[in-house]
Amino acid sequence: MTTGKKRKTTAPGQAYGYLVQVVRVLWHLLRANPGDVVAFEELGDVSRAGGSETLSEEDKSGLAHNPISDGSPSLWKTFANWVAARQDGTLPEGCKYILYVAQPYDGAWVQRLSDCESAPEADKLVRKLRKEMKSKLEQPGEDGVGEALQAQLIRLFSHSDKLIASIVTDFTLEKAESSPIEDVELELSRGVADNHVHDLTDSLLGWVKTRLMKQIKKGEPARIPYNDFRKQRLNVTQRIAGRLIAFPESQIDVTSEQIAAQFVDSTYVRQLNLLQLNNDEIEVHVNHFLRASAQRVIWSEDGFLNKTNIERYEADLVDMWKLSRSHIQRTKSEASPVVRGVEILFRCLDGRAQVESVPVPAFFLHGSFHAIANEPRIGWHPDWEGLLNAERKEGG
Repeated sequence: MTTGKKRKTTAPGQAYGYLVQVVRVLWHLLRANPGDVVAFEELGDVSRAGGSETLSEEDKSGLAHNPISDGSPSLWKTFANWVAARQDGTLPEGCKYILYVAQPYDGAWVQRLSDCESAPEADKLVRKLRKEMKSKLEQPGEDGVGEALQAQLIRLFSHSDKLIASIVTDFTLEKAESSPIEDVELELSRGVADNHVHDLTDSLLGWVKTRLMKQIKKGEPARIPYNDFRKQRLNVTQRIAGRLIAFPESQIDVTSEQIAAQFVDSTYVRQLNLLQLNNDEIEVHVNHFLRASAQRVIWSEDGFLNKTNIERYEADLVDMWKLSRSHIQRTKSEASPVVRGVEILFRCLDGRAQVESVPVPAFFLHGSFHAIANEPRIGWHPDWEGLLNAERKEGG
């Protein structure tokens, strides 16, 4: 039963703000140095630390209002937070402060603070700011905006001019030239061909987002070391630019317990049983399935595989299976169904496949076929679908 009322959804501005922060994590990783660590929601919306330098960034993504206008509560909340963090030691002396705006907004006071380059100039500017904002403290505005502004100004000016000025001297206002993502693409275009920029951006941004979400889910600090990012960037660039010659094979040890677990209720094992293979033969196939599954995760995490190229690869395998099945049906029509099924299986496993023109190891090809058979989208026995359905009905 419906009430006719519209369901409330997350505010677009809040969602956009989160996305901007993720993009800015990628931006700072692109500008980081060896040993640096870029963090999400730690010491700021985005922060970067390495060596003796710490950078704290707050991101503004005002879709409906100017977040850096002189009368914006969020602007002065940012400065009040920085000053408080500097006073309690959360942010170290010499920390750099960035206020990033995702749209080309302007603000008179924030621009003056950003342009300030010396301590004496900052002292004068803060005194002038305190004097000018005094009137806003005495005259509340409408609709609660004035009260919100007052609250942040009170927080800010509860600190000394000297402390506030120490933030100003290390503060910079940054605005998106076009959009946050286009700024990232511009940075990436300095090192790769134009036709690779979009794919590289998508891959790296997806990796950053996935990495952060996994850490947050585990309750861990959301941090990405530059060294990890650099490895990912090099791998993805190699793949996209077509410079990858071979996939690096990992040492993957499969235990007897893992193999035994696959015999319990795996569809691809049932498919192999339909071919009357013995357990020793099936164990070899299971080993390849497990190794390929683990290798796929590693290659995906390292940037060699993504959703698009793995889908193309699997589509190629399905086509290979269709051709093999047709060939065996025509050339081995007098053979028993089991013999024909075995012929189809080994004809597929003897094939060759590539991911974006890069050959894959035999175990990965074998394991990938079994993964598709496990769904199941393909089968070996000529009547695999009917036999599997019959087994399910017998099993209840």
